[in-house]
Amino acid sequence: MTMAGRLPFALGLRGGGAGLPPWMRHAHRRFSSQRRFSSASNEGTSAQQTSGGIRGALAKYNALNEAHPTTTKVGTSVVILLFGDTMAQRIQHRSAAKTSEDGAAPAFRMDWRRLAAFASFGAIYTGYFQMHWFRYLQTVFPRQVGLKARFLRKDVLAPLLINQLGMVCVGYYPFFFAWTGFVRGRTWDESMEEMKKKYKLKLLAQNWAFWIPAQGVQFALVPSSYHILYVSAMGLAWNTILSLVTLEKIPEAAEELKRKKA
Repeated sequence: MTMAGRLPFALGLRGGGAGLPPWMRHAHRRFSSQRRFSSASNEGTSAQQTSGGIRGALAKYNALNEAHPTTTKVGTSVVILLFGDTMAQRIQHRSAAKTSEDGAAPAFRMDWRRLAAFASFGAIYTGYFQMHWFRYLQTVFPRQVGLKARFLRKDVLAPLLINQLGMVCVGYYPFFFAWTGFVRGRTWDESMEEMKKKYKLKLLAQNWAFWIPAQGVQFALVPSSYHILYVSAMGLAWNTILSLVTLEKIPEAAEELKRKKA
């Protein structure tokens, strides 16, 4: 076909076949329809594979949870907390470089004692204690079966408010400051002084703004076998915020920046 012949043909294809001869329009429409169907089929297959992969991962987690409930829940919280504080330390390291005069930061060094403090706190409180605490709350306020996904229900609001207004205030934060201070080598008095300095209404308000909606979803929609997984996943964001708010800059980075300025 010459160039002069190809141009009308190409324009006919781009115009949905309107410029083609009648005997070719039917074939063009059929080909276009098959191509669209094939594309939609491939997208649907990809979505099914992704969905199947998620379901498979959850099924494996559920099997581990049933066979080894304590180990699975504690391990889940530890892994997620390790990841969250590692992210927080790297963010703080970059922040320290931005606030320096020349913008240069020393090589990143992991604060291993701080990481151990967060990981062990996650194992004890998030993984082990909350596993039994949530189970107790759902025993006292059993989930009502057959109701729509509403949040203004006794079995949702009661455990939510007891946990956030009670346990978080008198258990979670005091234990957090005491335990992380101990692991990081501080005395009891130093840990209590740190808690007095940082445990204020602003921190509680930040906690409630994040966790009241998150735990409303937990008690209303999430099956009890996935509570620790859900709380740990949501805690990935919260624990990064908590480590940034409550813990100072990485000591090695701060000291090296001071030496460079001197």
